[in-house]
Amino acid sequence: MRRSFSILFIAALTTAVMGQDASANSAKWKHYVRGGGVLVTNDNGLSGYYRINRSSRYTFGDLRLYLYGLQNNSYVFIRYKSSSKYRRWPRFYRFSTIAYQKNTQAGVALRYHFNQGLGLFVLPYTQGHIISEIAHAYDMSDYLNDNRRTSYARGGLYWDHDTKWVSTKLEVEYFHQISEEVAENLSRTQAMAEIIMPITKGFSAIIIYEIESYPDSDIAVAINQGSLSFSIGWKRTIPWTL
Repeated sequence: MRRSFSILFIAALTTAVMGQDASANSAKWKHYVRGGGVLVTNDNGLSGYYRINRSSRYTFGDLRLYLYGLQNNSYVFIRYKSSSKYRRWPRFYRFSTIAYQKNTQAGVALRYHFNQGLGLFVLPYTQGHIISEIAHAYDMSDYLNDNRRTSYARGGLYWDHDTKWVSTKLEVEYFHQISEEVAENLSRTQAMAEIIMPITKGFSAIIIYEIESYPDSDIAVAINQGSLSFSIGWKRTIPWTL
C-alpha cells in the first residue's frame, strides 16, 4: 500500500510539473536556494531549502523541498502546488497540493498529504496581497502504525508584503479533522512567519519561525514546539519558455 502510494505520489509530481499549460503567455521560471541553521527547543542543526516555480498570467506551479538535520531529529518536507485563475473572475483560483512529510521529533515517520480547493485574493495591493483558501484535505500516515486515511476541512490565510528594504510573509492554516477512522484527534494549526532582507543582488538573509500545534491531541506535548531558522538565500530567473 505504502509503496504504491509512493509511486502515485512521484507520478503526480512529474505530471504536475511537466503538464503545465504550454500555451500560456509570458511564462516565468524562478528557483531559490537557501542554507543555514535551525533552532528547536533543546536542539539545533542545519537546514536546507530548494524551490522552483513557474508562473504565467493565469497559472502557477510551485515545487519546494525543505529539510533540516538536528542533533537528535530530522525533518523533511516536499510539496508541489498548482493553481489556475478563473479567467472571468481572476481574483478567484482553484488549486491542488500534494506533499510528503517526515518529522521524527513529532513522531511522524511518514505522512502523505493532499488537498484541493478554492482561493481568493482578498486584498491585492501594490506592495503585496492577502489571500484566503478553503479546501478538503486528507493524510495517509503512520501515526498509529497503519495506513488509514484521515480527512480534514482546511482553511488558510496568507499575507505577503514587500518594501524596498524587507519582504515579509505570514501564513496560518487550520486543519479540522472530519474523519473518525483514526482515534487520535489530529486537528492542527500550522503557522509560519518569514522575514527576507536583501543583502546584494540575488542574495538575501532570511529568518523563519514555524510552529505546528495539536491542541486537542495526546501527542501535543511532543509536537507543540516551534522552530527558528536563519539562512542565506539566493534566487534567480531561469530562461525557460515552456
